[in-house]
Amino acid sequence: MLSDDTSSYEVPLQVEPRPRPPVGAEVGSAVVAALVVGVLGLALGWAWHLLAPTLPLKVVQDGAVYTSNEPEQLAAADGWFVLLGFGFGLLAALLAWVLLPRRRGPWQLAGVVVGCLIAGWAAWWLGHSIGLAHYQDLLAHAPVDTMINKPVDLRAVKHLDVFPWAIGGSLLVPALGAVIMYAMLAAWSRWPSLRRNEEPTELYDDEPDFDPQPGFQQQPGLDRQPGHDPQSGFDPQRGHDQQPPRQEA
Repeated sequence: MLSDDTSSYEVPLQVEPRPRPPVGAEVGSAVVAALVVGVLGLALGWAWHLLAPTLPLKVVQDGAVYTSNEPEQLAAADGWFVLLGFGFGLLAALLAWVLLPRRRGPWQLAGVVVGCLIAGWAAWWLGHSIGLAHYQDLLAHAPVDTMINKPVDLRAVKHLDVFPWAIGGSLLVPALGAVIMYAMLAAWSRWPSLRRNEEPTELYDDEPDFDPQPGFQQQPGLDRQPGHDPQSGFDPQRGHDQQPPRQEA
C-alpha cells in the first residue's frame, strides 16, 4: 500500500511570462528600423552602380540605338540588382534580429520589410541617377555615330500616371530576402515568444534551486526517483516491493 506522504515530491513551478512592451514602443521601433534600412538602401544603390555594367548606345539622327540586337548589359543590370538586393534583405533581417532582441516579433518584421521596400526603390534611384545628367547631355548634343553609355537601369521599373514609378519586379527582392531570413530565424528560435528576456528563466535552468516547502529538509538516503515510495519499499527499477528486514525480539 502506497503512503500518503507526498513531502518527497517536488511542487510544479508556478511562473508567469514577463509582460511584453506596449504596442506604441513596438510600432516606434518598427518605424525606426524601416527608416534605417531604407537609408542603407543608398549604399546598395552605390554598390549596384559600381558592379553592374552600363549599356553602350550609338547616337543616330532620332536618338540612340543598341549596338547589338540583344545587349547582355540589360540582363546583367537586373541580375546584379537581384543578387545584391537579396543579400541586402538577408543581412538586414539578421542584423535586426541580433541587435534588437527585445523587439523581435511581427512589428519588427513589418518594419524590416517596409524598410527593404524603401531600400529597393532608393537603390534603383541612386544607381540610375549617377551619370544620368551627363548621359542626357550627350544624347542631346553628341554628333551622329557617337558611342555613349547609358547608366544602369531596371526593366521592371515602369512609369505610371498615378505614381512616378511602379514598385514591382526586382525592387521587391530585398523584401523577399528579409522575409526568408526572419522566418528561418524565428523557426529555429528556442524561445516561444522569440524574446529571451520574456521567458521565465526558472524553466530553463538545468538544476533549479527550488524548495517546495519552507523549512523542509530532505531525509538522509531518501530516493527522489519518481515512483519510489520509501515506506512501502516499492522500487520501480526492480518492479517489486522491497520488504525491510525484520528485527528479532
